[in-house]
Amino acid sequence: MKAEGYKINDRPPVKELIPFGVQHALLIAFQALPYPLLVAAGLGFDPAQTAILVSCAFFVAGLSTILQTIGVGPVGGKVPIAMTVSVVFVSPALLIAPQVGYAGYVGACLVGSLICGLVFFAFSDKLRIIFPPFVSGSVVFVLGATLIGVALGYCAGGSGNVDYGDPSNFVLSGITLCAVLVFHVLGKGFLHGAAPLIGLCIGFLVAIGMGKVDFQPVVDAAWIGLPQPLYWGIEFPLDACLTIGFLAICGVAELLGDVSATTKIAADRMPTRRETRGVIFTQAITSAFSGLFNCGPTISASADVGLLGFTKVCSRFVVAVAGSIMVLAGICPKISALCSVIPTAVFGGAVLLMFGVILVNGIKIIMESKPDERVVTIVAVSTAIGLGFNAFPEALAQFPFWVSMFLCGIPGTAFTAVLLNLVLPGRKNSTQWEDGDEDVENLIIAEDEGLVGMEPGPKNE
Repeated sequence: MKAEGYKINDRPPVKELIPFGVQHALLIAFQALPYPLLVAAGLGFDPAQTAILVSCAFFVAGLSTILQTIGVGPVGGKVPIAMTVSVVFVSPALLIAPQVGYAGYVGACLVGSLICGLVFFAFSDKLRIIFPPFVSGSVVFVLGATLIGVALGYCAGGSGNVDYGDPSNFVLSGITLCAVLVFHVLGKGFLHGAAPLIGLCIGFLVAIGMGKVDFQPVVDAAWIGLPQPLYWGIEFPLDACLTIGFLAICGVAELLGDVSATTKIAADRMPTRRETRGVIFTQAITSAFSGLFNCGPTISASADVGLLGFTKVCSRFVVAVAGSIMVLAGICPKISALCSVIPTAVFGGAVLLMFGVILVNGIKIIMESKPDERVVTIVAVSTAIGLGFNAFPEALAQFPFWVSMFLCGIPGTAFTAVLLNLVLPGRKNSTQWEDGDEDVENLIIAEDEGLVGMEPGPKNE
């Protein structure tokens, strides 16, 4: 591995490309698993139905990631951002599906994704006004803060598990975290870049020795099992479609935050218009595709953004390899089963630092916008609402469910920040996007053309 790491368009040698890809794939897999497992448990799916939902989630994450990193025409931002099924839509699934059936929820996800895509096409030029850097930075900050809480829950064994809080889980996660730190601080080259993967493997081996791994699901799983689209059928209830559509639009704020964090980590700059549009277009297309495969809308794999900053391996081709591995996992139940038997405590120890990286990058994005008093007010109120209601969701128990969805966590932060930015006086004086963006975009286009042996030419208007 190069001392300075790998940039967005670098192609690492195969001997490093595959291990780095495996590292990202494991992280994508753990971010893809919560949606199918939580939805299946909440709706009472049997093991066969659960397996179908898991394979679909892996398959969708893999194809979406490949499309996002490699790009096809206007689709794909060609940045190292992995895509996965959004865990944000677990709660809507558990609320909507019992009322209209899972077929109605799937149809709502499909229509909602199309609504999001139409809004994007209609207002894409206004996105930089609606989501300036300090709004995206606030979203990234809250995302990192909430993910840290998730990581600590993983370290304890996973909320809802019978051994949650068992001291042995903290021992296991602590060993994993220490292994990651040792290789990250003392390792050189590949050992430094692959520290999270090595730490995960060491923690997994220790877990086997502690008797915390049950390989029976791997033994019982088949080698080949193609995902089944529209397994539960599809219907289109209007109220559910509108609800999911609005939530999908709010999800664009999280996506923009991750794009900002990614380009900041990988290239020390804010994203270009082409990158932003490509990523959002991909999210709309892949969310509709995800609905066809029985899952909720897609979103960027935020923890994977933290891995970029942690390892300095920011090649989009590494993330594309991870997407290919996820496709294989989606059609090979044994691979999916092997990922699923890694103890949650091991995963928590491996990702704790990565989630912290996301939080820090959110702060950096906010500070680099040189916030004035107006911006500080917006950031303070929006993060307080998002984090506050996320910590105490029971405070909204007397309100309709959609109120809770709009005020808790990332949606609450995004909604409040956007609203305040639009209504508070002095918006034109607040820092928006940098004016030199077009020069950066020209440079990236030249790099892309150079990858295929072409001479850089003038940018098409």
